Amino acid sequence: MAKPILRINKPLAFFLRRQTDRLKSSSFFKIYTGVYMHCRFYFAAVAIFLCAGVLFLFALYPDSAGSGTYTSTAHGNSTGGVDRSAVTGSPYPDATGAYPKGHCGHCHEQHASVGGAEPTPPLSEGAMSYALFRSDFGANKNELCFACHETFSLGGMPTGYGRYGFYQGKAKYNVSAHYSSSSMVWAHTPLPPYNDAGNCINCHNPHGYNDGKGVIPRMLISRDSKTGDSPAYGMGGCEGCHDGSISGVPNVNAQLNKTYAHPVHVYNDRHTLPETGQSEGGSSFGPANRHAECVDCHNPHTGAKGNIHVSPVTTGLPGPVSDMQHYVVGVDPASWPSIWTQLTSFTVRRPPTYPNGAQYEYQICFKCHSYYGLGAQASPVSSITGPSGSPITDQAWEFNPNNKSAHPVIVTLNNLTGSYAPKALTAAQMSAPWNVAGNMGNQTMYCSDCHGADNELSGGAKGPHGSVRQYMLAGTGQYWPANASGTLYTLSNIDSNLFCTNCHPIKSGAGGGGGRWGGGGGWGGGSSFINNVHGKYNHQNKPCVTCHVAVPHGSKRSRLIAYYSDVAPYNYNGNTAQLLGFKKAAGPTSYYSSNCQTQSCGSWTHNSPVSGADP
Repeated sequence: MAKPILRINKPLAFFLRRQTDRLKSSSFFKIYTGVYMHCRFYFAAVAIFLCAGVLFLFALYPDSAGSGTYTSTAHGNSTGGVDRSAVTGSPYPDATGAYPKGHCGHCHEQHASVGGAEPTPPLSEGAMSYALFRSDFGANKNELCFACHETFSLGGMPTGYGRYGFYQGKAKYNVSAHYSSSSMVWAHTPLPPYNDAGNCINCHNPHGYNDGKGVIPRMLISRDSKTGDSPAYGMGGCEGCHDGSISGVPNVNAQLNKTYAHPVHVYNDRHTLPETGQSEGGSSFGPANRHAECVDCHNPHTGAKGNIHVSPVTTGLPGPVSDMQHYVVGVDPASWPSIWTQLTSFTVRRPPTYPNGAQYEYQICFKCHSYYGLGAQASPVSSITGPSGSPITDQAWEFNPNNKSAHPVIVTLNNLTGSYAPKALTAAQMSAPWNVAGNMGNQTMYCSDCHGADNELSGGAKGPHGSVRQYMLAGTGQYWPANASGTLYTLSNIDSNLFCTNCHPIKSGAGGGGGRWGGGGGWGGGSSFINNVHGKYNHQNKPCVTCHVAVPHGSKRSRLIAYYSDVAPYNYNGNTAQLLGFKKAAGPTSYYSSNCQTQSCGSWTHNSPVSGADP
């Protein structure tokens, strides 16, 4: 049987010549200068073959690998590194045991004979660049990678999954945005050897890369430009394309650099799961280890470019996660506690039990914004100050369906078990598309309906990455509870920037998105207030947060009402809320002084206790 011939194509010849030049300039070569001078022709031939032998210890990216780098990676590890003999259907097992784990020969066919045996030639694909045993570029992109990454099984995971389900196989990767997009080509140094969109090497160096700060984990090729963070956890490799340098690719980095942003650029190496094997959850997300990395919300191997959620959702259930959040680990309440109580029991939705990960967007948010990431607390207010300057609150506590009121993120208003009739708002109290009469009380929404980038409506990257507005408030109106000048909104100074008016008109008729007091020529001129409480003239100059919680996720009272006894930030600055008692009326025009008891309301203070008041 004829032995396979190693064919050297142009890229390989160039690479060999480069490595020969490096070898000739090395101290090792200089020691043997005399030998070279006397045996220059013989030595030149030997040098070429030496370079061919050591070629496979260098990265596909020139100057990026050496034996120390490679052996420090998952591929080069002598215990759990690459092992082609384990590949199902591989032609290699007829020489089983010839190479140890991590050996270069598991990917490169540098010899015609292995361990004294002649291996079965690889698939009939002809000569392949870099002497790979399978083609890996162009029409057959990633086939070398898939040869192993479709066949192994780790830690009880399904075949082809990574240890934690972060990589979920060829089928899912090949429908992801990172595979199918023509923009998926690494545009920075070090450059990969092929301009091959969707190829794994656009993000990964299979031999590892030492950038002068050490070997980059997960065999990725770049670190976060602001912190030097590991790209397996932070912006890092993502930043290389999502920084505005490639046309058509969302510039997420611009959002993350804004004043109020998730702290992707802030923390170093706090995402422990992939690299250390720790079972992430609880304390690993806790106050001392908080982080918000790209991979906490996105899976780069599965995220698709298609569907971005559209609200409202009228199925009676929360809407599914957007395509860019497919197969991300999330946490779901195991069971809901009593009204205004901390939820401490979660089901972690991760493979293999939950191969698809988080089902709903809030399950991703709860990883950080609940007991799961905040730890045990005496109140919903944590000791952690968020980017907007306010304490981070426990959102599972706030959205608990057993509370008296909450925005319909978890359940519809009609399914809010802690509420009492009337649970839903009227169509007149909502703006399009939320005001369809048959849908009132049967709609759900997403966290990102309210939180996102300030420039989403003008083409900025979507999602709550970062904003120039506090609390990353999205939509047309982006200010709450104070206006652009820092003055608290009242019923007499409502303007189109008021966040609440994105969904809730304050007045009926023309200009129903908001209005000034009375029927004069102000904004919303002449229209009347929908809620007769708002229409009482003595309420004219009272801030909205006199009656309503400043954090409008949920409340233990109906209609997001705040009490004088509430703590900040629900009671704005701890001293703004004035109600002592409140009872929801039968409708928005049925309120009387008997529905409210106040601490102070000027000469119109309501001192009488309210019968059946919310707690």
